[in-house]
Amino acid sequence: MNVIPFPRRPEPEPLAFAIGARVDLRVGALAAGVVRPRGVLEEVFAFSNLTRLIRGARMAWRERGQHSGLVLSVPRDIQTRLEAEFLSDAANEAGCTRQSFTFEWDERQIVAAGPALAEQLRERGWGVALRSDPDCPLPFGARARSIYTEIIIDAPEDANPFMALDDTDRSPLGRRLLAAKAAGLIITAETVRTAAQARILAIAGFDRGGGPFAEAGLR
Repeated sequence: MNVIPFPRRPEPEPLAFAIGARVDLRVGALAAGVVRPRGVLEEVFAFSNLTRLIRGARMAWRERGQHSGLVLSVPRDIQTRLEAEFLSDAANEAGCTRQSFTFEWDERQIVAAGPALAEQLRERGWGVALRSDPDCPLPFGARARSIYTEIIIDAPEDANPFMALDDTDRSPLGRRLLAAKAAGLIITAETVRTAAQARILAIAGFDRGGGPFAEAGLR
């Protein structure tokens, strides 16, 4: 008996990104998808690769039946090597609109390198989110509030629903929440684990949340 070998299909390449979810903490509706690049960052952030990554993320998001905006979470280690024109062109080439696409930056890098890149992206009309450091080192005055459209905070699991009230003994987190609320920014909790935590954070002034509570809505 002759055995005819069939060539094995090559294993598909893993996606160069993962997409997480953020939901509206008040109504539970999906508010945004978060694109997190994977792989060697120098390769991922080459122009053609980044354009394909963003386009692929948009297509994957639409295939899930989702039409909310996307946020590209830019890894800290690559931020200082990028330019606003490069990022803007890649998002344009991928078919993104300025109303539905946001670049997310790490606060520590903003403190170290300055806000010029974030400012230039904002000037080009893109959303700019600030991934807040727990120590809140960046002065959050009028200039910062004019740059950022969203702030992502690692909220405590046992959050006090009154943390952003105007009193004389307020933590850095409470002061930042109050400033962000006054500026009309979207305030997002990085990780929300339960519906009970989501309710408390909504009372405290958070608008959106990610993590297990949000991911459950994608399953």
